[in-house]
Amino acid sequence: MGKDDRESQPSAVPYDRLLPDAGSTADLLGAQQNNHDAATAAAAAAGVVASPREIRQTRHPVYGTYQNGARHATSMGGEEPEGTSAEHEQLFADYRDDDENDERKDSIDETTVTGEGMMDRAKRNTSNRNANNRTVERNATFSRKLVLANVLINVLMFGVAGFITYHCFNHAMVLFSWHPTFMSIGYLILMSQAVLTMSGANYFTHRCQHRTKVFLHWLLQAVAGVLISIASVCIFLNKVRLGKPHFQTLHGIFGLVTVCLTLVSIAGGVTTKYAFQLRHYMRPIYSKLGHGIVGTVSYLLATVTISLGVYSRWFQEDNDANVRLTLVIAIGTVALYVIVTPIANTVQRIRTAVRTTL
Repeated sequence: MGKDDRESQPSAVPYDRLLPDAGSTADLLGAQQNNHDAATAAAAAAGVVASPREIRQTRHPVYGTYQNGARHATSMGGEEPEGTSAEHEQLFADYRDDDENDERKDSIDETTVTGEGMMDRAKRNTSNRNANNRTVERNATFSRKLVLANVLINVLMFGVAGFITYHCFNHAMVLFSWHPTFMSIGYLILMSQAVLTMSGANYFTHRCQHRTKVFLHWLLQAVAGVLISIASVCIFLNKVRLGKPHFQTLHGIFGLVTVCLTLVSIAGGVTTKYAFQLRHYMRPIYSKLGHGIVGTVSYLLATVTISLGVYSRWFQEDNDANVRLTLVIAIGTVALYVIVTPIANTVQRIRTAVRTTL
């Protein structure tokens, strides 16, 4: 209020006085250039010549960057530093030589790396080819062994089923004759082939795709299920016709349990086939595990039931002990060959189910 208006006004400083003097910057650059030229001349007089890389890597005194040769001060208002054309040409020639050397070195390094990568790929390809050759050799050996085993097993299963069928129709064809015939064909031939197809131990189907194996498996099992059901109905009706009681022998009791488990196994096969669609109700691993366990047990019980049938009174009338023992050994051999791989797969699935559950 009582002060002079000039005192209340802030002192105004011209804006151009706040900016650095362009001429001073140019003078500074010029002085630096003169110092550099003097140092270069002194070094030349002393016999020391600076390399082009040292000349290019002279640090800029203001901007803190490296300049290639002479410093450029025109952008700050200074003048172009003086220099002869011969010096400039020599400088740029040395610069190009160094760049060419660097590019050549980078090219050599890249070629070396590329060559090493190609060598590594060649080694990997060679290793893969060797592994494939070993796999092919193992498959060829396995196929030869598989052929011999399949020939033996097929001879045994068809031989036992054929002998039982011949014995059933040797004297006369009655209702009872269809029971042993369909049971032996259904279990010893069709069900055995179905199990071998999925386990990969069947020479005729081990090269097929998984989808084809699944189709053949359930097709053979379905036909076997139909024959087993017909055989069960035949023996039941024959008992009714003769007025005899049902399930009084060990063979009859084992047969009843076997047929029931077979039906459960077939139902489990349906749930396994559609395990993905039923995954919201049951985990696929559980359906496969249940189907494998029930199927394995039912097949083993079927071989036991057929062996008990060989020792039944009806079969003993026309066959001595040696024939019966031979048939039982053949049935046991077929069962062992068929069931070994499913048992191993079932054990592996049990471990997987326990590990994923816990």
